[in-house]
Amino acid sequence: MIIKLFTQLVLSSALFQFFPMDIGELEHRALFPESEDRSFDLFAAYETLHHLPQARTRAQAPTKVVTTSMGVVTSAQSAIVVDRTSKEVLYEKNIFAPRAIGSITKLMTAHVFLLGHPDLDAPATIISEDVRLGAALHLPVGETVTVKNLLEASLVGSDNTATAAIARLSGLPLGDFVARMNEEAASLGMQETTFADPAGLSSNNVSVVTDLAKMFDVILQNQTIQEITQKATVSMTGVSGRTYSIETTDELLVSFVNQAPYQILGGKTGFLPEAGYCLGSIFSHDGEGDVIVVVLGSETKEGRFQDVKSLAVWAYQTFDWSSL
Repeated sequence: MIIKLFTQLVLSSALFQFFPMDIGELEHRALFPESEDRSFDLFAAYETLHHLPQARTRAQAPTKVVTTSMGVVTSAQSAIVVDRTSKEVLYEKNIFAPRAIGSITKLMTAHVFLLGHPDLDAPATIISEDVRLGAALHLPVGETVTVKNLLEASLVGSDNTATAAIARLSGLPLGDFVARMNEEAASLGMQETTFADPAGLSSNNVSVVTDLAKMFDVILQNQTIQEITQKATVSMTGVSGRTYSIETTDELLVSFVNQAPYQILGGKTGFLPEAGYCLGSIFSHDGEGDVIVVVLGSETKEGRFQDVKSLAVWAYQTFDWSSL
């Protein structure tokens, strides 16, 4: 045994003489093997996790030009930045952690409603059964505006009552409307998402930022929803003759990230005590390089805007789309 141990020591010594290396470096290499960039394709990830067939070839992802940058510090509990064209994830934080989403729900409500091809110019009256507590009530019971005005109140002012009226005007019972929302979520590949009510008042409206990035991408391709969610204010006149002015809940629409060379292509805020402050937006820069940014569970109202703004600016400073 002693001779065997002595032989091993001699061999080890010889190896270090031929290949000198600090023992700390050996440990580092053993524990932290070299790996490729951790960015990944959002859709491909879901195909792998849920055993779906391979999708079509993805577009080329932007080039990371500031290779040492890992992102920015956010107060959000979960966050994601996705290149809209390639679906490459450029930044991630707790991306598979489920959380309540609040009024981000209203995007799906608008989407499901518009699938019925309603007449947006048709008159629509707020009734007492539509009234929902929470947030501002921009239109009083008994007022008649257009269907499009209700969509504007819902998506710009995050009006819960107007959103309930939209669900009612779909012609579906409330339970069936919510079931339709969940069916649409499933069809979009939102495997970790559940909707419980159209306005987002229930903490059982739960999702993950990867799912929401998909939802923002698809739903904001609808021209009506895109145009409405780009508005900082909307004005409407009811049958009563009263004019109502509604300001957006998305303060980024009046910030520098919605001025050249930046443009916000649409977005939606959300809040519940259980959810914290939430926001999803799609940005463009010089007309190219669209990115989807979603944060859930930011600590304050201002914090969610700072989180999304910082992540969008970071993405455009860190990645280059010019070669695509």
